[in-house]
This record gives sequence, C-alpha cells and structure tokens, in this order.
Amino acid sequence: MFGFKRKKTKEQEMQEALEELRAMPRPAADFTTPEGAILCLEDAMRRRDIEAAVASKDFEVEGVLMLLKTMPDLASDTKLVAQTAETLELAYRKELTGNWPNMEGVESYFVDCQPAFEDLSIVAVTEINLMPDGQLARANLLVAKRNGQWKVLHPVDDEEE
Repeated sequence: MFGFKRKKTKEQEMQEALEELRAMPRPAADFTTPEGAILCLEDAMRRRDIEAAVASKDFEVEGVLMLLKTMPDLASDTKLVAQTAETLELAYRKELTGNWPNMEGVESYFVDCQPAFEDLSIVAVTEINLMPDGQLARANLLVAKRNGQWKVLHPVDDEEE
C-alpha cells in the first residue's frame, strides 16, 4: 500500500542462504579438485577410517609449510621435511583416533577457492557447513596439489589468512 517492503526474518534469510548453497554444483568426492579432497577427508571421518583420512592429507607439504614458518633456512632439507612429515602424521593419527569429529548429518558447501601462496599449488578453500542443529559454520582450509592430486593440509588460522 505504501511501497514498504517487509523486512525478512532471520529464518527467511537463513532459508534463502541454504537454497543458494544447495543449488551450487556439488564436486565429486575424489582428489581431482580441492573441494573433492575435503569431501574425501570428511567421508573418512564419518566412517572413522584413519587410513582413508591419512590418505586425504599431504603431510610432506604441511611439513614444508611448518618449516618455512619456523626455520625457513631448513625448509629445503629433504631429510628434515620427511622427519617433520612423519611426526605430523603420527600426531594426526593420535589426535584423530582419540577424538573423532561427529560428521553425521553435516552438509558441506564450498563458496570460494583462492591461491594461498605464489608459485605453489596451494589454495585456500572456504567451506560452509550446515550442522545437524541448523547452525552454519565457516572454515578455511589449505589444500595442495602434488603429483596430480589434491590433498588437504590444515585449517587456515587468522594469522595465515
């Protein structure tokens, strides 16, 4: 009557956002895309399959990144990188098997993918998770391509963003 638009409720806004997310193309759960590698890792977590979870990650690249942060001069030392990767994998196995995340009913949507480092095949993927209780959670994950396959590294913290 007066040309006023009704303000949308939070529920309406949430429903519209979910419709947009669900309309997006779904990547295949494989290692051909960064998003697919994340889906492989999440599937392994749902199944509590430690070997599949480990196979979805690249501890060697993680080791290089860790060394670049802490001891840049040693990041090209192949023996140290291998030792660091082994230590990271062992710690990951222990942490994950002792504290599996509950991924049941979690829906994953990918809204952005940006190069994370110049000259490296590493991207930062922004993922939105719809939790079973209806809440949305946002995560940024680093994913690396090596030997023709994408593998998950780790979540990006505020310092790395």
